[in-house]
Amino acid sequence: MMIPEIHLKESTYKVYKTGIPFYDAARLIGVAHLFFGTASAEIVDRGAYWEVKGIDVRRDEEQIEWVIERIRPTQTEIGLFRRSGRFAWKELHEYFAEVNKRGRKVELKAEYDAALQIGTRGYDSLKDYRILAPRSTGLREKKFFAPFQEVAAATLGRGFAASVISRTKRQREEMYILPIFSSHVVLSGFLDYEWVYRHSAGGFVASVLAAISILLDLTSKKIPVIDFTYTKEVKSGNQSVFSESGYLGFEKLCTLWWKAVEENYEDKIRILNQIRSYLYETRNVDQRKDSQNFQLARCLANFTVNLDVDSLCMIERLKARILSAKEEKIVKKWALNLFKSPKDIKEVKEMVGLGLPDIPQEVSQALAKALELDE
Repeated sequence: MMIPEIHLKESTYKVYKTGIPFYDAARLIGVAHLFFGTASAEIVDRGAYWEVKGIDVRRDEEQIEWVIERIRPTQTEIGLFRRSGRFAWKELHEYFAEVNKRGRKVELKAEYDAALQIGTRGYDSLKDYRILAPRSTGLREKKFFAPFQEVAAATLGRGFAASVISRTKRQREEMYILPIFSSHVVLSGFLDYEWVYRHSAGGFVASVLAAISILLDLTSKKIPVIDFTYTKEVKSGNQSVFSESGYLGFEKLCTLWWKAVEENYEDKIRILNQIRSYLYETRNVDQRKDSQNFQLARCLANFTVNLDVDSLCMIERLKARILSAKEEKIVKKWALNLFKSPKDIKEVKEMVGLGLPDIPQEVSQALAKALELDE
């Protein structure tokens, strides 16, 4: 008896690049999840656009709405997905499948990328003084507009962005980051990682904690991540002080992680887990009460991104100070669990490319005892 051939229907969608990093990443992830959900979606970089394809699946509207709820959407954003009381599957499918590219245009705001905030736009901005005036925010010439299908995809993609929050007495920094995938990747299942990160040592440390956590949470999925994109706004009260967007520039960290995943190198993954654990445990450290761990967190974040010798040397100095000081056991435990064995130290040296000879364990133990650093 011959087994009949089964032909599954496939769909292909195109996401054209705009050159605005966070907005592009949000649209790409949004389209993949919009049409394929937790099924497999193959993404191929075709230069001017990304091609997203996979086997047709029946999508669950409630799952999409659940993701969107994470960003606390406005009624306008919710309305992007509905037409005459129904979910706008037809309009969204036809647009990204390039069957029908028509669609009303809606306004894009800074939430989609800091580069999209209201500002002086156009090739002839001097034609009207109001275009240059900072307080004239109602002019159409000062705003970005895009087809509602594009904005809907970006809205859904924003639901997968990790939130990185940093506060001082006077300011609050809010950053949202998304992973950037390699030129050919298969997204399968849900992009599942922790959504909110913070660290008292500042936004940079918090962003490193977020990036390394996302990478480790995606280890089992084996999705190649090459960097992260972000959009950030700094506020004083309700007043926006500063904003920017772009790439985090964590290529070294991503390359190190992906090589460990490909080679199933558990030692490197263990080191990355130690770094994440330390940054997580010290996320609420008070600089006035524990300046050493505060500085160590900053040095560790810098080392994680740059993998440089200077940061590694500073880490070891700060660890020695913390362990030799009269601090609480819990404070010392954070540092003790960081690069704690000769095997860990050897692995860290290989990470930074140091061709130094191994230090015998007996020598390390004797030195620790002499300095009274052991428990």
